[in-house]
Amino acid sequence: MVAVNDASMVGRSLSGRGGVMNRWIAAKLAVFRAPDGDIWPAFRDQLDPLRAARQAALEVALSNVGPLLQRIAPEIVELGSYVRNGVARRNTGVIVQQAVGRLFFTDYAASEESYEAARTLQTWLSAWPLRAYRIRRSGALQASLDRIMDLSRGDMACAHATALAMENLVKSVELMRRLARHGDNLAKIEPQDALAHSLRAPVRVVREARDEVRAGPVWLPSRSLVLLAVESARRQHPVPSFAFFASAWNRCPAHSIVPALLAGVWQAARADTRGRA
Repeated sequence: MVAVNDASMVGRSLSGRGGVMNRWIAAKLAVFRAPDGDIWPAFRDQLDPLRAARQAALEVALSNVGPLLQRIAPEIVELGSYVRNGVARRNTGVIVQQAVGRLFFTDYAASEESYEAARTLQTWLSAWPLRAYRIRRSGALQASLDRIMDLSRGDMACAHATALAMENLVKSVELMRRLARHGDNLAKIEPQDALAHSLRAPVRVVREARDEVRAGPVWLPSRSLVLLAVESARRQHPVPSFAFFASAWNRCPAHSIVPALLAGVWQAARADTRGRA
């Protein structure tokens, strides 16, 4: 998987050429392209200089872990309470979306509607043709894109983080809650160990071989589609950095802040009502 991901002939952006499946998936991803031709960062290619520049700038901004954790401390406490007690005053997805959004804008305010917009976009990516047709035909797709982009103030990195990437964080918080429910796990398990148990990567990501290429032991014909089973690979190599492709060209700029956020949630869950860990 690492060899395929690093191959220069294997791209994130899909041409739509090849077979019916190529055209269908390319058309689905096309909705994440703005009218001016700009596109969400997760769909930019390895050799795209704008991708590299934006990714580097965002990685620097998100590496300031201490102050960022202070900024989202209320959301971390709220999520910690949910992990500890199983009760939250609002949807945990809304809390996670707000925490992620506030890494970009201090006054980002998520809502049930904004989280539902994120869920619609996630569903759109995984939906088969009939369901995808219904989502688009209903107007829900465009409405969701508009809501996410409005909240993100046109920042495509923020839009991607608060619509697509955040769902793995939601899964991780739910897994922490499940872990905390058993025995004395909350008192016994340290934050870094809880993180190792709970961190999740995307189930799969799609790539296209623009030309015939051999990547490690894999031979890919021209225009072939490739599904990288990231979460399955992470389980075979269970270190946090792998979930974020931290050593690759397409490393997630949040590879430092996300593990720290999740460890902070577990630490907050361990704190008793007098504030002691």
